[in-house]
Amino acid sequence: MFEDEIDLEDFYGMPSAAAFGVLMQIITSSGKVSTTHDLLECFSDGIHDLSRAVGELQMLGFLDVTAIEVEGMPTVKLDITFLGHTYLSMFAWELIDSYQSYFRN
Repeated sequence: MFEDEIDLEDFYGMPSAAAFGVLMQIITSSGKVSTTHDLLECFSDGIHDLSRAVGELQMLGFLDVTAIEVEGMPTVKLDITFLGHTYLSMFAWELIDSYQSYFRN
């Protein structure tokens, strides 16, 4: 398709390392991490840093965020958007391409 002609970092924006880590944790957990409460168990940065990272991902359009309650505790449900999946997919292809180039050389 035409994805090769688009500079994805300029088009989508580049998440910070913390935000990227949160996004990767959600995608690699196979649905086990779906709320901020779940993420607190995975990261030691604290709720404020986690909130900033989730807010950044929401601003970039990589996450849908919905307020819910789990066992009477207020939390936020996190769903990766199509744009977020596209970004991760393009990141993975760039990574694969870089490793293939490295091993060829």
